[in-house]
Amino acid sequence: LHADQTQINDSRTMNLPSPTLLFSRRLLAAPFFLALLLSLTTQQVAALHADEAGLNDFLLKSAGHGDVGVTYARLVSMSHDPAMYNNEKVWVTSQSGEHPSAVVDELLEEGNDGGAGGENDDYCAIAGRNVTTGDVLWRANACSSSGSLSISKRFIPRHTTLASVYLTVYSLDNTGILRGWNSANGNLVLDADILANIDVNNENGFVFPGGVPRMLDAQLAIGTVVTKEEKGGQNDESLVLLDTGGGQPIKEEGYHHQQSTSLLSAKMLLGKAKVSAKKYGRARIIDMHLLDEEAARIAIWVGWSTNDGDGKAISSFSSMAFVEVALTPKPTSEGRIVMVYQIVRAMPLNMLDSASGSAAVASTPIMLSSLRMVHPNDQTVSMLAISATNTQVLVSTIEISTTKSKYGQAVEIDILHPYWRSIASIHVDNTRAVVNTDTSAGKDSSYYVVRVAGLDDRYPTLPRRTESLLMLDGSSGQLSSSATNVFHRVYGRDEEVHQDALAYCADMGMVLAASRDEGAQTLASPFSIDSEALQQSSRRVTWSPQTMDGDAIIVPSSRGGGTSPGLIKYAHLVECSKESMTVIFTTLGGMTTAFRFESDSESTAIKQLWSSEEALGSISSAIFLDETHAMAESSGNDVLADGNADDEEEKALRNLQFFNRIQSQLSSFKNFVLGGGALSSLASLALLSDEKKAERGVAFGFAKISVLLSEKLHRIIALDTARKGRVVWSMNLHPRASWNKLVHGGQFVSLNGPHGNGGVHDHEMLALSYVDGDSSASSALVEWKCFDGTSGRVFSSETIPVSSSVVQIVPLRTSIHHAHEAKSCRQLALLVHSDQSVSVVPDTARSYVIVDEAVSAAGQNGLFVHTVDKKSGEFHALRVSRKSGSELQQTGSNPFELVTVGTTIFDPSQEKIVNVAYPRRGEVIQSPSTVLGDDALLLKYLNPHLMVVVTEATKSFLSGVEPLSDGSDETGNEFYNALVGGQYSSSSSGQKRKPLGASKPGAEVSSSNASTNAATPSLFISLVDSVSGQILHRVSHAHALESDLTEGTAATRVPVVISENWVVYTFFNQRTRRTDVGVLTLHEGMIDKNGITAFSAPEQELSFSSLESAKPIVLSKTFGMAKAVTSLGVTTTKAGISAKQFLFGTANDQVISIDRRMLDPRRPNGELKESEKMEGLIRYAPLLPIVPLRTPSHIYEVSSVQSISSASANVESQSLIIAYGGPDVFFTRLAPSKGFDLLPDDFNRGLLSVVLVGLIVSLNVIQRMNKKKMVSTVWS
Repeated sequence: LHADQTQINDSRTMNLPSPTLLFSRRLLAAPFFLALLLSLTTQQVAALHADEAGLNDFLLKSAGHGDVGVTYARLVSMSHDPAMYNNEKVWVTSQSGEHPSAVVDELLEEGNDGGAGGENDDYCAIAGRNVTTGDVLWRANACSSSGSLSISKRFIPRHTTLASVYLTVYSLDNTGILRGWNSANGNLVLDADILANIDVNNENGFVFPGGVPRMLDAQLAIGTVVTKEEKGGQNDESLVLLDTGGGQPIKEEGYHHQQSTSLLSAKMLLGKAKVSAKKYGRARIIDMHLLDEEAARIAIWVGWSTNDGDGKAISSFSSMAFVEVALTPKPTSEGRIVMVYQIVRAMPLNMLDSASGSAAVASTPIMLSSLRMVHPNDQTVSMLAISATNTQVLVSTIEISTTKSKYGQAVEIDILHPYWRSIASIHVDNTRAVVNTDTSAGKDSSYYVVRVAGLDDRYPTLPRRTESLLMLDGSSGQLSSSATNVFHRVYGRDEEVHQDALAYCADMGMVLAASRDEGAQTLASPFSIDSEALQQSSRRVTWSPQTMDGDAIIVPSSRGGGTSPGLIKYAHLVECSKESMTVIFTTLGGMTTAFRFESDSESTAIKQLWSSEEALGSISSAIFLDETHAMAESSGNDVLADGNADDEEEKALRNLQFFNRIQSQLSSFKNFVLGGGALSSLASLALLSDEKKAERGVAFGFAKISVLLSEKLHRIIALDTARKGRVVWSMNLHPRASWNKLVHGGQFVSLNGPHGNGGVHDHEMLALSYVDGDSSASSALVEWKCFDGTSGRVFSSETIPVSSSVVQIVPLRTSIHHAHEAKSCRQLALLVHSDQSVSVVPDTARSYVIVDEAVSAAGQNGLFVHTVDKKSGEFHALRVSRKSGSELQQTGSNPFELVTVGTTIFDPSQEKIVNVAYPRRGEVIQSPSTVLGDDALLLKYLNPHLMVVVTEATKSFLSGVEPLSDGSDETGNEFYNALVGGQYSSSSSGQKRKPLGASKPGAEVSSSNASTNAATPSLFISLVDSVSGQILHRVSHAHALESDLTEGTAATRVPVVISENWVVYTFFNQRTRRTDVGVLTLHEGMIDKNGITAFSAPEQELSFSSLESAKPIVLSKTFGMAKAVTSLGVTTTKAGISAKQFLFGTANDQVISIDRRMLDPRRPNGELKESEKMEGLIRYAPLLPIVPLRTPSHIYEVSSVQSISSASANVESQSLIIAYGGPDVFFTRLAPSKGFDLLPDDFNRGLLSVVLVGLIVSLNVIQRMNKKKMVSTVWS
């Protein structure tokens, strides 16, 4: 246009308009017509607005029970008003014991209850859910101490939960802290230290038996059980009664308030009842319940017991006693009203009536932990327990007034279920499982439904827990004393059908059970119970299945077609009426599902209310995948869907051909002209529909599939980040795996194949599960699955034996994949074993060829791997080589071997490895140097093989650092002398040592090593090259003294992140009581501003070698932070142009971001120079500021974040972040350098369209007017 304007100026003297003038005026309007035409005919992709920040953020909250899952669940009213009980309720869950009052076994042997062993027990949460929607309303930490390191495979809860009927939820942790939580919002309403209240000066050393607190509920009061801490653990127990309002101990009546005792000794109560110890020598508190609310009477059950060889508490009915206690309010001298107790009576259980069958079960040993009580009224109590042999259920009905046993029965395991090998547990619902079968005159027959769980004998490797339904006679003692059968099993039509969990609604007469169908899916199946059979003499009760409509899938079949689709753990009845029932199923696979079953005279239907992936609360790793194609909706034709998935990439490649692209453009133009595309395009200029937003999300790279792995729950979950974290698919892995890993990406190996460079999608992934061998004769196994990460479809899977444990996984990927091959996969993994052998997954000849290509690729010197043994502290750098004479076409031949390149040992007696960190794979580096303020270049040290090894000093090392007696600077510890000498390291202890002999004039010269041990390094950061095995640099910090370290405690948590040439790590400094942030930047050197000219350049190596290149120049600095840090991350952008931000997950449940400039170790201490200002450096300050505006989590509380991952979008300014590892998963989108490629907040799309059309119309009008004027001028 500038050239045309010049021509117009030169033509002003012409009488006639030149052709150039006419053409230029038409050319002036052409761009506007072209812009309009292009905007209408091309596919519309709207721009991103800056004010959309935060709109796509989401927080997925779980109940926070981890891999333990829901074990305790109760329905609690949200109001104190009894009239509102049925209207406003919340489902309270916890991972504490299912029965808070049950006796705790002191197991000596390691068991396996599905909990995580050998790791920190971080699960101490109580959560409240909305029953209708499943939303987590609140979640609270019920423990006042951090988790301890457990060496047992058996999960031991650190707290117990007791939910009362109205409003308040109580928790008691293992330190004796009693808390009360408001069920409506989770607010703390009660906080009391029980152990301190009963033993102010800690003179008696009270503890909880077995280390697990118990809570006994008598409605008017709650109780807990304590014992004195002595060796052997066989001490007598005592009961502490607590006021429900303030949690204060209730003391005995008749004594001065300050001197009265608050302990009810079990031995004392047994003595009052005159029950001798006999063969059981330990007095124990068994249970407590309400007798009479108006008279304020409660019942306490005590007994003698002993422990068997496994630590289980063994007792018998004949060794028990009943104690009645009265509670009375009394005023104190301060004017307060307190509760006091008084023992009314104590009586032994009379079990000598042989006619009732009581004598037969009186002396049979039972497991106290299995004892359950049924309270049909204030006259009788029925006790159920599992025998010590795990083969019988013993039942005894006690008349409270006389403590005489009216009935007794021993139910054999064969009657309970023909396939059980042992009985696991007993569950009784005292409130909703009553069946009234006969209300005629003189009779009051009622039955309680009892669920008994057992282990199926047909699954010896992984025993399966199933439940049977039984009816317990709960009549008020009006049946004849000759009745010998008070326990009746409910029989199903098919014993082969497994009922994993049962829930019974008495009002409907229906049972909702979890059972497996032929397709390996677990369904909610309804059954009706013939209660009239209870009135017959045979009393053979049966159920019959009911047909229904609706979605009844509790756990879908495993997409991997694998070993276990997930077993149901419990069924919780939360609503029961004559028309409907609501049941919530919890599973071992981490899924919670709620169903409502409705039935009337015409039809029956089941509806899934909600489902929740509890595995989201224990995520260990995350991988982002591009959603570059629309997710296929589920259809009835699964075979067709699978076929489409196979051909998807081939179709995408064909569409990229020139002829196909021309056809696509012609089709788009035809649709624009004839199909109404013009009008829709005009509308899209002013309005942005949801459909257009979805298209834009794919075009801008916002639509990601986040594949999450829960190692502890053996489950993979895929979330769609563009749809607020909707679960796209999920898959179960091997249930007995020691560990599970996701393998994706890695070194690309190109072979001659139809796909050339690997295709347009990189969605194939590997899931590896390692299973330990059961015995010396059984080898370890690795189960692998090759699947599409966007759809969850499994292409192939196999289980292969391995010679030894896997110590390193090397990912490889290729472009070769054929759908017709059973074991083909683009993603490969090279497994390095502890016996220095290697194996390849998948185990095919093609995989060996790919690995061989990676080993002997042109221009490379081999494939290097390494191993790290944290126990022995050994690091080995290894090279993979081809065995001479080996054949690649034979599967299982193992044609590769490992050759040691280098070895580094971190002496475990001096330091222990606490963390190993690696650089982010595939990180885009925009520039290999940093431009300084004076135009000089600071070269970055970019080593893809760099790794960080964090070690912590042992207690023995710190205690061994003592100065020598000869007065030198040396100590008796050579390791410490090497650190002080600084062979590799720099120290940040903060203590500057004066030169030897330097002192004030006239002062006496003191010894230089008087404070040698005052700042002894205790935390070490080592930069290691994983190819050569050499230590490049080592930094030490004096973060703890010898007194701060105790044997057996968890190591200091040190999160580390590596980005480009930066290493950032954090740790808690026990000396300064704050969080320190250490920063290291690695450089090759510097080039002066005049070092590179048109005629000269410095000599630089064109290639990097871990074996030959020089070590880096390291700059370091330490900052302080006011918040404790649990995790670290860094932003990622497409081209690496945007500024970096480091992300910190803090202990106060926030994710904060800090600009990398704030962490620069080159920040000057003094006033800034002009060149430093030009570079943008900031003056050093020891404390990093936390800016609320730079808190990505903003209003969300993200609890216990353990990892932060990031991915780039197609827009350079945007970075996608996901934080996980705790009970929550948080996703957000960040702009580290603000929205330099975004439209402003006030951008008006409609006004732009109006202006554009107006300009076009105006130009045409002006053109016509100008043409007419020129014609008039010429003619005149």
